[in-house]
Amino acid sequence: MSEPVHREFTATLREAIAGLAAADPELARFGAARHRYALAPVIEPSVAAAWPDELREFATAVAGGGAGPYYGVLALDRSQPIAAPAGVSAWQTALPVSHLGCGYAALVALDGPARGEVWLDARALGIVTAIHPSFTAYYLDWIDRVASGRWLLGLVPPGQCALASALSGFLGIHERQLGIPEGSLAGAELAAALGMLGPGSIAIAAESPLPLFVAGDPVDPCVTCARLVDNLAAQGLRRDVLVPGVVPIPDRP
Repeated sequence: MSEPVHREFTATLREAIAGLAAADPELARFGAARHRYALAPVIEPSVAAAWPDELREFATAVAGGGAGPYYGVLALDRSQPIAAPAGVSAWQTALPVSHLGCGYAALVALDGPARGEVWLDARALGIVTAIHPSFTAYYLDWIDRVASGRWLLGLVPPGQCALASALSGFLGIHERQLGIPEGSLAGAELAAALGMLGPGSIAIAAESPLPLFVAGDPVDPCVTCARLVDNLAAQGLRRDVLVPGVVPIPDRP
């Protein structure tokens, strides 16, 4: 990318983020309350010298973290490279760039044939897979989805996270008490059961070995879990049923 084109692209990204912020003053979109559409200062080129081109250019010319996909881009100069789990041969080390919710991360591969690709690391569920061909594609997908009012990619299949299991177990107790078949709770009885869950009734605890949280830290929900809460809100579940998550370790003071 030539220098004039690079400058224009950087300016366009900043304008796009400013537009997203102006259209969401209440920070209602997924992850916005965390990153608040604020861009962290760029980082020194020496810190990013060995990173894939697109990640390095973003970090040194646009922002060293802040506004971005899911719960935002981590403080890249504090994020620590991690080793690939067993069974992954496309890369040896990767840099966490975003918390996706529920303790899962988006990583940029630093080496191997996948160098520069963005991967989902939900190794606690046994899911580690490529999701975007580059950091730029990952970032632009976020801008496009948010600007058009669409949900971000869920990435994790429904029913896999702890929240789904917790709610299923809770509702199962009510079904057994009522003597009705599993999965048949509905209508007023479902609303009454969900209404018993007050603010902060459920905490999603970090359990992945990724270096974003200490085991047991409460974490914000992934898109799949956020959509589950959103769907059940129409049936009586409070939107504030989850304990707010803590900030990922790279973003802590």
